[in-house]
Amino acid sequence: MSKIKDFLQSLGALASPLSAFFSGTVLTCAAYGLLSSTLALRLNEANVPTSDIGIILAVYYVGYIAASLSSSKIINKVGHIRAFSAYLSILSGLVLMHALSPNPWYWAGLRIAEGYCLGASFMCLESWLNTRAKNENRGIIMSMYMVTTYLGSACGQLMLNIQDERPFVVFTLISIIYSIALVPISLTALPAPEIKLQKSMSLKRLYKISPVGVMGCVISGVMVGSIYTLGALYATECGLSIERTSLFMFFVIIGGMLAQIPVGKISDRMDRRFVLLWEAGLMFFIAPWMHYFLDENLVLLIIGALILGATIFVMYPVCVSHVNDQIEDSERVLASGLLISLQSIGMVFGPIAISFAMQEFGSISFLIAFSLVNGAYVLFTLKHITFRPSAGYVSSTPTAPIPVAPTHMFNELAKDDSLLDKAKSFLTTKNH
Repeated sequence: MSKIKDFLQSLGALASPLSAFFSGTVLTCAAYGLLSSTLALRLNEANVPTSDIGIILAVYYVGYIAASLSSSKIINKVGHIRAFSAYLSILSGLVLMHALSPNPWYWAGLRIAEGYCLGASFMCLESWLNTRAKNENRGIIMSMYMVTTYLGSACGQLMLNIQDERPFVVFTLISIIYSIALVPISLTALPAPEIKLQKSMSLKRLYKISPVGVMGCVISGVMVGSIYTLGALYATECGLSIERTSLFMFFVIIGGMLAQIPVGKISDRMDRRFVLLWEAGLMFFIAPWMHYFLDENLVLLIIGALILGATIFVMYPVCVSHVNDQIEDSERVLASGLLISLQSIGMVFGPIAISFAMQEFGSISFLIAFSLVNGAYVLFTLKHITFRPSAGYVSSTPTAPIPVAPTHMFNELAKDDSLLDKAKSFLTTKNH
């Protein structure tokens, strides 16, 4: 009991200096989650073809990739707080612009701009957090950060229940949430880091180091991008009400959040490729059957959503950890940007391809596509496990969960002081 109490105290000490940071993250992700699902449902109500919906929603990730390649210059020039405030302010205005016209392709243009702004905002948050952590506490700090992103996104799905005949009401609410998210980040006393940019590692070299990790990032992007952009649309096409659709999306995200720590601990104790193999194999077998769990029966709906989320969201963090097990410390930041870009590519093309399949073959194509891509990944992983035995890298890098949206880490650990130092100081002050 005392060990649990000590763990909770240390956890609270680490979280305390970051309370404003986490508050802003929760609000940002809540608005993001609500916006993505709202747009999918509005386009469906307007009888826009499913394939067009997939394209309109997926181009968001084009903006995100562009942000990862260019917005760092502004972050370096004006600092993290000012950059975050600027990007989120623009994003708040872009959301309101959806109410000016219902034209789907006008919305597509807004989605690209929104992807850029939100991608840049997450770059500010994550690079800031990573420069304040050390290797010995990075895992637990990143886990707390990811929990806040999942919590915010899940809460955003519950707000789908807000119904109003006036089309601008929901967009106004999302804009308000983004604006409020500025407040805790802007007023935080946590020092902003100084970031040094580096060039990305070549794809050829990264693939040579870890083909299983590289392909897993792409497959993860296909699934995560599709669930966020098309999940609400899929649920409504299966006959679920708006209330049940919001619950479905909520529990999918909660399932992903709950699975992170157990799967991460397992992957720290064995060859991570086997964890990826089992995860992909499980998704291959169960994905089509999850279609029959989407029912107005609340218990079945919750069970199916939790299982689906738990299998979708665990692949990317294990892939990233697998890659980091095999590279030097000086290469970790160089590789991270390329891994995020690979996942983003999957997030762009996955929803587009799956939306075309849904239009041609029905809603069940959504989960069948998950099954097929995971089946192909199982064969790919088996091939490389057979010809590339474990090289003794197991358990050398803790697994960190996937964020709601892909983020980009450009930074070195620029400062000597860290959140661990702040936590120790906090506990000392509290005891005295």
